[in-house]
Amino acid sequence: MNTEKNQEIWIEKIHENLKLRGRSEKTFENYKSVIIRFFNYYSSDTNISKLKELDVINFFNYEYIEKNKKKYTYNVGVASIRLLYLLCFNKSLNTLLLPTAKIPKRLPTILPKDMFIKIINEDKNLKHKCWLILAFCSGLRVDEVSKVKVEDINSKEHKLKVIGKGNKERYTILPNITIKLLRIYCIKNNIKSGYLFPGLKNKEVMNCKTIINYFSVIKDSYNLNDNISFHSLRHSFATYYLMNGGSLLTLQSMLGHADLNTTTIYLHLSHNFNELEGIKYV
Repeated sequence: MNTEKNQEIWIEKIHENLKLRGRSEKTFENYKSVIIRFFNYYSSDTNISKLKELDVINFFNYEYIEKNKKKYTYNVGVASIRLLYLLCFNKSLNTLLLPTAKIPKRLPTILPKDMFIKIINEDKNLKHKCWLILAFCSGLRVDEVSKVKVEDINSKEHKLKVIGKGNKERYTILPNITIKLLRIYCIKNNIKSGYLFPGLKNKEVMNCKTIINYFSVIKDSYNLNDNISFHSLRHSFATYYLMNGGSLLTLQSMLGHADLNTTTIYLHLSHNFNELEGIKYV
């Protein structure tokens, strides 16, 4: 039966499996959120393990299709429930009945350099400036920004150690302007070691939502494109790096991409078509 004790056991199995596969806690939290909603969709006397694919589809129709959620969100949901049934009930769900949505490849949206300079110059909060510049000038993801430590900074060699997805370590560039701002921030806040941006209520690490919520305010204040997000700063870093003649392989390393094909998308954004010659009509 769908008891709370059973649910806890199943969720812990999911957690253990994801840890073995080197997946992040954020991934687990996303899976857990889906699975809990899945449990709550059915009555407490429902035997989850005995549900058929068509029963599971009812949940996805209600939770994703009717609510018009994005395809990526739907795919995370499908992956979560498939893993639940495979690990906990030794059952593979039919992929034809419960397919993964095909996500069209779209070019990333970047923030124009002059707009970034305007935003960072007008923001009076030093911590906010550090968040922005770590993403725009070093290519960090939002969760990577929140986890930067003093010990990760190598100002002499202008590089920053980053703990990325799956706890993989990499190095990225640390420009002079970033070093200057981080140094001022550390002195002002008497931070000599540990996390640069500690969390509230004695939490060691700051919640990523704090940065995301801050950027939402910035987005509204400057009437930025709807497709612009904090992650767009990372896209901007990659695009401008290539525009300035940077190496694609070096960029792959700095961004922490396992596949070079993921990095090549920025080639489309970095071309200056004014310098290209096409068909001559006259």
